[in-house]
Amino acid sequence: MAEKKKILVVEDEEILLAALTEELTQGGYEPEGAADGEEGLAKVKSFGPELILLDLVMPKMDGMEVLKRLKSDASTKDIPVVILTN
Repeated sequence: MAEKKKILVVEDEEILLAALTEELTQGGYEPEGAADGEEGLAKVKSFGPELILLDLVMPKMDGMEVLKRLKSDASTKDIPVVILTN
């Protein structure tokens, strides 16, 4: 059996985070959620996602700052990021 692909969802709206992680789980992925940019950056290191779904408007650290930090770090720069906005 193939290992599930890990996807990190960084979204501050609880209902959207829950909906996205549920959909990804049902789709056969292994999602992990983060409620803000700071938590998202920490989870990138501990969870090791193969894809990041990233909201732009969040408290503490917005999505553009998270993206900037991800792309400036050699260990995370190659992880694909999909920007979410509503």
